[in-house]
Amino acid sequence: MQNCYINSCINSYRNYPDNRFNYANRQNTYTLDRQIGDVNGDGVADTVYLVGEKSQNNFFENIRVMVQDGSTLQWYVIPLYSNYSMSFDPWLFLGSFTSFSSKEIMVSLPVGGSGALTYYYVISFYNNNAEYMLGPEQFTDLVQPLKFEIKYMDNFKVLVKSSKLNQSYIVDVSDRKEFYEGTVYDNKGKLIKPLDGFIIYQPHLYPVKTDGIAPYKLQAQNAIAGTSHADRLGYTVTYWQYNRQSKSWDLDPEYFFVML
Repeated sequence: MQNCYINSCINSYRNYPDNRFNYANRQNTYTLDRQIGDVNGDGVADTVYLVGEKSQNNFFENIRVMVQDGSTLQWYVIPLYSNYSMSFDPWLFLGSFTSFSSKEIMVSLPVGGSGALTYYYVISFYNNNAEYMLGPEQFTDLVQPLKFEIKYMDNFKVLVKSSKLNQSYIVDVSDRKEFYEGTVYDNKGKLIKPLDGFIIYQPHLYPVKTDGIAPYKLQAQNAIAGTSHADRLGYTVTYWQYNRQSKSWDLDPEYFFVML
């Protein structure tokens, strides 16, 4: 999937040399978020907008990114994928994921649903050239190869294991004893039959710094589900750093955590 997010997929962005262009004047278009920072690397702060068209129940569609160059005041519109350009409560974040002098643009588009589905983008606008560094659902392809296994054990324990990383945790689920007795465990804490849980591979992503001078990483939280999507046991937590040479996201450090 990674090749879908290279520059050729986004070179339809437009610039508007007319400084009188005002996107907010377009009917039913709303400014959803605004951040200020140097995103093109010229040393001058730019203004980045997230705009969209309002539909029913405060749901926004046709969301896109707008950049006003702080030096020239020119406008640029960066489109998002049409199937992944809607949200209830979207937000922007500007930060360096590459160690360039400029900042990259992170877009979060919460859609909702039982899994709290959210679409994410990370976009480079260096030298006023837009390029996807991360597109929606790309992280599914990164996390799945870690080969997580979720297995119920006797005595109200659940094994969370990555065979790829050769690492495992034991999660205590005794606080769900009343819920599990009779269906998962007998009254002595023995498994009634073998049972596996599963990982929900659509993650929640957060920009974090693990070193004060290093670029931002993405923290990925994937829900651990037990007997159903609603039966959440915790989250696997992994950290991913952008590799400028391969234009990919690398697991760093090469292990995972469990957050309850």
